[in-house]
Amino acid sequence: MPEPVGVAGIAYLNARPLLAGLEAGIDAPFSYRFESAEPGTCAQRLASGAVGAALVPVASLPSLPGVQVHSGLGVACRGAVTSVLLISKVPPERVATLAIHRASRSAVTLARLLLTEKFGVRPHLVTVDPPLANMLANADATVIIGDPAMRVAGQTGLCELDLAAAWNDWTGLPFVFAVWALSPVAPTTTSDLLVASHAHARAHWEELLTRWAQAHGRTIAEVRTYLEQILHFELNDADRAGMAEFLRRAATADVLPTAVSES
Repeated sequence: MPEPVGVAGIAYLNARPLLAGLEAGIDAPFSYRFESAEPGTCAQRLASGAVGAALVPVASLPSLPGVQVHSGLGVACRGAVTSVLLISKVPPERVATLAIHRASRSAVTLARLLLTEKFGVRPHLVTVDPPLANMLANADATVIIGDPAMRVAGQTGLCELDLAAAWNDWTGLPFVFAVWALSPVAPTTTSDLLVASHAHARAHWEELLTRWAQAHGRTIAEVRTYLEQILHFELNDADRAGMAEFLRRAATADVLPTAVSES
């Protein structure tokens, strides 16, 4: 009997609508196992062959040769997102050191791109583990994403730059943080499973909002606003154009990670 196909998803509130069916164990024409992890770890698991599909940071795609991108689903926004922040002790144009950790490659890459191309600085990167205070004790600025970012947004007393809003102001395009990527050896019906997982979320939306609010320490109203008004999960041509432009600009600026093992 073949081993179950591994499917890895990002362990943040912003990805829950894409993972709902997988977490519920919906039926599929093949056996699968779901696991949740940090964004960078999802990319590593796919690169190593440990899983057949993963929700990965867009910035990791150039270092995942041979994967098939499910271009219809992802985590995206068309402006301010509140959960992907550059937090800095100095104005962006004065950032000399940037603390990074095993966070989303897309967020770190976007921060580096904006600092280089929009603010005219190319900070030295230092790898520092959270919490936020520790990271800022070792650098001028850091990138914080997901649930931790939502907990501190607007409360740090420091310079906070919403990276998705800055991207939209700069380019006029949406920003796609993560997409499903499939191994060449994944079953041909894996894409159908991913679509069904999102459909499961839509079919059980109100119940899931309550569950997610409890799990992530937010109010139902906050979760509803975040998942219904700030983020979207079905990608269109504008989203795909934004994703392509991000990868193009990041490559030109030489800020893309070179391997999935990079932080």
